[in-house]
Amino acid sequence: MRPNDPVSALRGVGHRRGRLLEVLGIKNIGDMLYHLPNRYEDRRSVTSAYRLMEGKAAVVSGKIGNFSTRIARSRSVNIATFTVSDDSGEAYVVLFGGSRKFGQICDGDAIYLYGVPSVSSKNFFEFKNPEYFICDAYGSAPSWLRLWPVYPTTKGLPRSWLANAIYGCVMSQELSLDDPLPPRIIERYSFPSLKEAFKGIHAPSDTGDIQRARDRLAYQDFFENQLLIAEREKQRSLFPAHPMGSGEQLQARCISGLPFELTDSQKKALSDISGDMDSAVPMNRLVVGDVGSGKTAVAASASIRCAGAGYQAAILVPTTILSRQFFGFCEKYMSGLGVRVAAISGGTPRAAKDELLWKLRDGEIDILIGTHAMLSDGVAFKSLGLLVIDEQQRFGVLQRDKVSSVNRGVHLLMTSATPIPRTLRMAFYGDIAYTQMGTRPGKGRIVTRLVSDNHIGELYKFLESRIKTSNERCYWVCPTIGDGGTFADGDSSVTGRARDIKRNIGGISVEVITGTMTEAEKSAGMERFSDTAGILVSTTVIEVGVDVEGANIIIIESASSYGLSQLHQMRGRVGRGERSGVCVLLDSARNLKNSERLGVLLRCRDGFEIAEEDLKLRGAGEYLGTRQHGEENFRVADIARDEKWFVSAKRDALEGQS
Repeated sequence: MRPNDPVSALRGVGHRRGRLLEVLGIKNIGDMLYHLPNRYEDRRSVTSAYRLMEGKAAVVSGKIGNFSTRIARSRSVNIATFTVSDDSGEAYVVLFGGSRKFGQICDGDAIYLYGVPSVSSKNFFEFKNPEYFICDAYGSAPSWLRLWPVYPTTKGLPRSWLANAIYGCVMSQELSLDDPLPPRIIERYSFPSLKEAFKGIHAPSDTGDIQRARDRLAYQDFFENQLLIAEREKQRSLFPAHPMGSGEQLQARCISGLPFELTDSQKKALSDISGDMDSAVPMNRLVVGDVGSGKTAVAASASIRCAGAGYQAAILVPTTILSRQFFGFCEKYMSGLGVRVAAISGGTPRAAKDELLWKLRDGEIDILIGTHAMLSDGVAFKSLGLLVIDEQQRFGVLQRDKVSSVNRGVHLLMTSATPIPRTLRMAFYGDIAYTQMGTRPGKGRIVTRLVSDNHIGELYKFLESRIKTSNERCYWVCPTIGDGGTFADGDSSVTGRARDIKRNIGGISVEVITGTMTEAEKSAGMERFSDTAGILVSTTVIEVGVDVEGANIIIIESASSYGLSQLHQMRGRVGRGERSGVCVLLDSARNLKNSERLGVLLRCRDGFEIAEEDLKLRGAGEYLGTRQHGEENFRVADIARDEKWFVSAKRDALEGQS
């Protein structure tokens, strides 16, 4: 039995359970081995009936007495009751289920049960629907009388069945695993073998087994990741890039024509990028700038340098809205320089797209700005020299490599408004060249306030005054889209909130944007919001890159459900002009009172400091949000928790390459 074998190779996994396992992402034996427990229940010791405590899970062993069954009034379920007695006393048990479920239970039989006791109305301990095991004549004990793993599951797949299936898999003599760690590494850290590590996770003898197994699997995640990064960098270095120093003059003309002076932070970033681009070694640089630091101008300027040297540049962005804004910036400041700029998205009409692709292959487009549509088949460049990936965290490694893999020797520039803590950066990008931008050029400050949803009425009055008297615009971010039902207290959906705003604030424009709308619908909504003072109610689709003049207020509903870095990104949508912005973090009074995290945003405006706090508070998995594609998807490791193993694995991987 090998990791790539389907789960149907396991006894007891039929078609129905196989489908349910797929819901959990378990398609083969390897997936099952890496389906890790959420927690463990200590079922190793038996508690006497006398020492039971209300609400505290326990294992009880004794003799069955007073067994009886009856049919519930609804006649849809059978109920069995009995006592379990030991030398110290007895407990009462209630079971619900079909009649066949109780066929093996008889007075006088020995039984083990596990559950959480409560105190009944008659003042004795009662177990409702506990797990139980009827002993045979030989005094057998249940397999669950140990450290019992509790796994995430899905409807229709009992936790006990899943735990037993994984236990049977990991303990099978037929299971054959190739260990990816070299013997020298296993010996250096006294790691268990791969098979023993999975036993330590799924069938531990003690908590020490769990920790040793977890350490080994976390290290393995990092080690394999670092080997892939090293190999990718090795492959990049095999193909020389085109030096682009000859584009300096056109770049200087573009910069001098901008209606603003570049900040020192922008100048430093351009100096770093230009130095890389003027070399035959392919650039591989990540530029991270706090919200509003001017990354668009930096990326556009690098693209001009490429065009001035006679090569094409591609700018990959995550959304059509961001693509339109990027295109507008480039067209505004580059068209007078003779630079040909085009944009492509999923909504580009077929005829226009065909013409664009023809011009691209023929070299009649200097800079192409596009969304994921740029990754589709048929998009080919005549002479791609620079790939810019804006908001790179929105793209997985495999997506990032798709454009450059067919265009060897391409300079790669990645930008992000989400500061990445150093250990995360090293884990996902290796020793990549890194530039940090921290200055917000010519921007107003942002006032952040925590507001309880008990004060919605006052908030509506504040917005009505600001919009009608100052012609301002407001973003209102909700965590869910909603189903269009009737608005009720506690409804924090886009549809519900938009309806309530219209009902309570008359005479203002209310636009709605969600991720389920078409790109054309979202773009039209953004244009109307840009042209007319009012409120834009949306999900987090406005999180990155959206820049609307006059939008100086943002309200983030259910604020405690977001990470600090994401909240910082969203509040960066306001205060982008000379006027100060207002960010309202809206939530229930209870959530606001108990949320120390949100207090970080009140005292801190530096995105890099906030990112470090976010990583400490949430861990890497939550910090990254939705797992990215490609080899970045760690199965066990968490960089915030396992940094020491990351450092060791990085060193060991480099040692193996030398």
